[in-house]
Amino acid sequence: MTPETVEALMEDIEREDPLDFGMLSIDEHEARCLMANHFCQVDRTLADSGLDVEARLELMTAIAAHAMVENMLLNVQRLQDKGAGEDVRAWMRRHGMG
Repeated sequence: MTPETVEALMEDIEREDPLDFGMLSIDEHEARCLMANHFCQVDRTLADSGLDVEARLELMTAIAAHAMVENMLLNVQRLQDKGAGEDVRAWMRRHGMG
């Protein structure tokens, strides 16, 4: 795993699910680079601490899943702040969850 391969995979994902960087002072390439480097550093730290590939994959999956839950909560909060009146279950169904 290298930051470059992670960035390339992130680009592929973002083609299907684009992100809106309009409100930020960082562009999409800088954001991908920052997160890819961070993720690879976490993996190196875990490897240096003696975790095997399977344990690292499990932990990295948990980190990604945690970030997805955080993202979901932020989106729901944004909907509530906009007064959309949409409940969480309706939002989840609209996004293919549940």
